[in-house]
Amino acid sequence: MQKKLMSSYIFVILLTIGVVALFSWSRGNKYFENNIKKSSVIQADLIKEILVLEDGKGDIDFEEFAAKYSELSNYRITVIDTDGVVVGDSDEDFRIMENHAHREEIAKALKGETASSVRFSRTLGAYYLYTATPLDLDSFDGVLRISVPLIEVKQVAVEVIKYILFSIVLGALAALILAYFITRKLMKPIDELTNGAIEISNGNFDRRIFIRSKDQIGKLADSFNEMTMKLNENMSNLEDRKSELESVLSSMKNGIIAVDNNYNVFLYNEAFREILEIEERNFEGREVHEIVRNTAIFKLLENSIKNNQYEVDEINTYGKKDRIIKIYASPILSNSNKNKKLGTLLIIQDVTRVRKLQNIRSEFVSNVTHELRTPLTSIRGFVDTLKDGAIKDEEASERFLSIIDIEAERLSQLINDILSLSEIESMNNEKSLKDCNMKDIVGKVFDIFEQRIEEKDLELISEIPDSLSTFRCNSNRIKQLLINLIDNAINYTEEGYIKVSCSEDDDYMIMEVEDTGAGIEEENLPRLFERFYRIDKGRARKNGGTGLGLSIVKHIAELYNGSVSVESEVGEGTKFTVKLAK
Repeated sequence: MQKKLMSSYIFVILLTIGVVALFSWSRGNKYFENNIKKSSVIQADLIKEILVLEDGKGDIDFEEFAAKYSELSNYRITVIDTDGVVVGDSDEDFRIMENHAHREEIAKALKGETASSVRFSRTLGAYYLYTATPLDLDSFDGVLRISVPLIEVKQVAVEVIKYILFSIVLGALAALILAYFITRKLMKPIDELTNGAIEISNGNFDRRIFIRSKDQIGKLADSFNEMTMKLNENMSNLEDRKSELESVLSSMKNGIIAVDNNYNVFLYNEAFREILEIEERNFEGREVHEIVRNTAIFKLLENSIKNNQYEVDEINTYGKKDRIIKIYASPILSNSNKNKKLGTLLIIQDVTRVRKLQNIRSEFVSNVTHELRTPLTSIRGFVDTLKDGAIKDEEASERFLSIIDIEAERLSQLINDILSLSEIESMNNEKSLKDCNMKDIVGKVFDIFEQRIEEKDLELISEIPDSLSTFRCNSNRIKQLLINLIDNAINYTEEGYIKVSCSEDDDYMIMEVEDTGAGIEEENLPRLFERFYRIDKGRARKNGGTGLGLSIVKHIAELYNGSVSVESEVGEGTKFTVKLAK
């Protein structure tokens, strides 16, 4: 900017010098020419008066007169008669000179005027100023002409112009120096403003400009600082809003993606990537077709954009994890103009667990209905039989009543197990906690099964070290867990032992229930903890099992942020391992 200003100043100064030089040269020449013309007229009149005086004395020798007074006046003197014939000249032989009647100044003088003209003299080879005045003597009529070379006048004019130009150049240099400092002073605040604007464009909104002047530059600096302050405030608000929006998006469990009307992604969250198993991290600005490889999603999105309406669908996706997802597509409309569509928002909800729970609930209701119907049918059948007269047969009635009692007991146990499972599932964490000795808990559980163990001639082994630390829990809940595992082991073990052991590490209390029973086929292991899942349904019912015991064990372990696993081989036995977080 300073270079442009200096260039402008230099151009103006040089243009001014040129104009002044031309004007000075033109006006100087004209001025000196006018002065020499006036001087020539005066000289011509003086010489004319001398001729009048000389004429009174007698005949005049014009040749001698011209030579004499030319030397005195430094003018060339020429005398011409009325016919234009030269009769005397101070510088040339008048006899060989041509007729002057048609010369401009001579022609005017012959008409009675005093006239001057400038022209090139071929005789003398230079420009001359010629001044002619009419002569009216007693003895002679004609024209007196004096002439002076203009080269001296030009030299004087050149000298004057030189001094003028010298003064102009000095003034121009002074003006340039002054212009440099002025532009530098003017450009300093402009440079500060420019640098400040550059820093703002690079994101530094704390920059301030300090200019003390009260002129337009100072006002501009104040406005700049105020603008910077507002920009900083607005950017801070935008950053806060952006941070809040990103926090909201990242906290959402549902996947979010927004695309413009050209299908380019301009917003998404991490849950979207995770649900659709997209490996790319940053795909903002790219077309959604390059990111999502699912035709059902494309179709839903295109329908929403094409029809400008809300769309919803539920589809299955297949990848590392098979999922059931629900997709909502909704147009994004401008707040200021509801008719202006900015794009389309997709909300992707993973409903896999919900659908599985719905299926489990449906299966649970079906299984509960079936499990309840079986003992109820049996009870009602025997009751009807007794009503029909079997009650009079003491032996038959006693046998029927025993069966009814067994079925009622099974029904009661099933209801209790369902209530226990429902209670555990509805709890987020265990509330009634106290420090418990695991050895004492296991001992009390063993007392419950003492008679059954003796009846089946099995050995019940406890391997719990005395150094085992206490465990903060609900002792009844842990008893329930062990009862289900030991009861299950007794039902499927005909000979050998059932062993309960406890150990611990930094994070978990570990309990193991191992038996030498029939074992479980490998294909049954993944479903072993499902509700009402039985390996051998006939035998399970015969042993009084409800099919909910292991499911209860699993949910108790999860209640303590733990897990349960199983290892088994057919004919070798089974070992359940329960880990409970401390």
